[in-house]
Amino acid sequence: MNEQFLQYAQNLLSEKLFKTEELFLGGFSRLSAEFTANFQQTCEKISALQKDGGFDDAAYIEYTLLRTNIINRNYTAEVRVYGKDRYLCKRQRAVGEFDVSFLFKHFGELWDELIESRRQYAGKVSAVDVKAFMMDAAPKFYSYIAALCRFSILGCVERDYFKAIKKSPRFEINAGEYMARTQPAYKENAEKDRVDILIWFADRLDSKYCYEDFSGLDFSGEDFSGLDLRYADLRNAVLNHINFAGANLIGARFCGASLENADFSGAKLHEADFSGANLQKAKFNNAAANGGLILTNEKEWQSPGYFGVSFKNSDLRGADFTGAEFKGADFTGALTGGANI
Repeated sequence: MNEQFLQYAQNLLSEKLFKTEELFLGGFSRLSAEFTANFQQTCEKISALQKDGGFDDAAYIEYTLLRTNIINRNYTAEVRVYGKDRYLCKRQRAVGEFDVSFLFKHFGELWDELIESRRQYAGKVSAVDVKAFMMDAAPKFYSYIAALCRFSILGCVERDYFKAIKKSPRFEINAGEYMARTQPAYKENAEKDRVDILIWFADRLDSKYCYEDFSGLDFSGEDFSGLDLRYADLRNAVLNHINFAGANLIGARFCGASLENADFSGAKLHEADFSGANLQKAKFNNAAANGGLILTNEKEWQSPGYFGVSFKNSDLRGADFTGAEFKGADFTGALTGGANI
C-alpha cells in the first residue's frame, strides 16, 4: 500500500477509535442492558438445548467476530457455545447473535472515507488494499465488545438463568475472533485448589495468572508482591494482611473480599473492583488507579480506556492512601472514617 495513504489511513483510524471511545462511554448503560438481555437469551437457549439432549456441559460461551460478517457490513457478533474440546467440539453451535453496529458506526465511516480518498492516489491504492486495512482494523473496534462483555458479565453470573446452565468444571466466557485471539471476560474453576495455586504463584510467571478464578480462597498473610494478576477473580476471597505491593492488579475483582491490613503499595489498580470489600487499615501508598485513556502518543489510540477503580460500599476505615494517584475512583457508599483519601 502507498506509504502516504497508509499514514493517512492510520491517522484516520485513530481518530475514529477515539470517537468510538466516546460512544462507548456515553452509551455504556444502554449497551450493558442490551448485553445483559442478550446473555439471558443465550443462557436460556443453551439450557433448552441441554434439557432436550442437544448439548452436553458447556465449557465456553464466545461472542465471536466473523470476518465474513464484517466484509458484508453485517455488524453482529455470533454467539457460540462449545464443550470442553472447544473448536474441536463436534456439537459446537451458534446460539444467537448480538448486534454490535452501534460500536461499529465509525468503522463504517472509516471504510467509506478511505474508499473515497484513494482516488487522490492515482491508482496506487486499490479497493482490495482498503479492505485489507479494514480487516486489520476490525479487532480494534471489536475490543470494545470484549470490554462491554467484561464490564457487564458480573451482573449476569449470579442470575438463575446462568446458574441453570450445566457447565464443565472449567468454564469461560470470551469475546474475539473465531479460532483466533480472544479476550476472556469471565472464568470459573470448580477444581481450584489453594495449595496448588500457591505452588504455581511461586514461579512468578508473567501473564499466566491473568483472568483466572481464585474466588473464595483464603490467601491471608501471603506475599503476592509484584505478581501479574490482571483481571483475576478474587471475589469473596480472604486476603487479610496480604502483600500486593507492586503487583499488577489492573481490572482485578475483589468484590466482597476481606482485605484488612492488605498492602497495595505501588500496585497498579486501574479498573479494579473493590465493591463491598473490607479494606480496613489497607495501605494504598503510591498506588496508581487511573480511569480513562492512557496514551503514549496523544494522536494514537492504543486500547479502550479504563473505568475508574470502584470502592462502592466498601469499608475503608483507617486506610492509607498516601501518595496514591487515583483518577475517577468511585467511593459511593464507602465507609471512610480515619482514611486519608
